[in-house]
Amino acid sequence: MANTLYQISTLQALAQGNYYGNCTIEELLSHGDTGLGTFKDLNGEMILLDGICYRADDKGNVSIMGNTEKTPFAVTSFFMPDSTSPISKPMDLAQLLSTLNEEVSHKGKNNIYLCRFDGLFLKVKARSELAQKEPYRPIAKAMETDQREFTFKNVEGTLVCVYFPTYMDKLNLAGWHIHFLSKDKSQGGHVFDLTLMKGHLQWQKISDFQMVIPKNPHFQNLNLSDVSKEEIESVEKSGN
Repeated sequence: MANTLYQISTLQALAQGNYYGNCTIEELLSHGDTGLGTFKDLNGEMILLDGICYRADDKGNVSIMGNTEKTPFAVTSFFMPDSTSPISKPMDLAQLLSTLNEEVSHKGKNNIYLCRFDGLFLKVKARSELAQKEPYRPIAKAMETDQREFTFKNVEGTLVCVYFPTYMDKLNLAGWHIHFLSKDKSQGGHVFDLTLMKGHLQWQKISDFQMVIPKNPHFQNLNLSDVSKEEIESVEKSGN
């Protein structure tokens, strides 16, 4: 369905270690061409851009993933921007988030938004992680030992940015979740700091939300109400 954000599983489940393959990449791409997520076994960071699924590994190197690969958690939509604005001055991450949040306050704070920023970056600090093995640990524990961070400098590329309103916290991350892919499709990851120089920002205001509930037994046995704010935030923050 046009202008629908399609989500696999919940962030609570991912935080508690539900890293099983809940959906193939082929099925995911039938519901959108732009988005983000991760892969089975928490094996890297996902960037969906222009209908292609990319994986950023633990060194920040990017490869294209095949249709039979699976994801435990992802979001996607067919990107149809309804507004575009230039950014002509340098910004760090805090300034970018302030700009995004100011626009959200005008557009409506209780909507979901999908944004794409294409531009030039002085630096992008990002992370990915090593693949996990069963029995899976909660994501906060996995990140303590298996998160890897890296910095890309003087690079052109794209940010895929997803915003969820506060009332949807734990289904997804309230606020902004941002992944990066370099223009040459060789570098990427989950963003936790950046300095951008210039570029243009495209917005899509999402009108509908659809979520797939995992069918694996592990999900059915989780107590999703027990997930703490700290566990949810560990999905977003760096380990340092």
